[in-house]
Amino acid sequence: MKQLIILAASVLLGVYLFGLVAGGQESSVYSSVKRLWSREISVHTLQDGRN
Repeated sequence: MKQLIILAASVLLGVYLFGLVAGGQESSVYSSVKRLWSREISVHTLQDGRN
């Protein structure tokens, strides 16, 4: 019974962490990194265009 509880808790924690990292919300790590990379690309494009 204890093993079943540990397994269920592990699965729920995994689903929760997956939602935090790769979820579709604006607050997910994936969305934050995507926005950051987009800004960096636009900044580098602007700098390269001036030179």
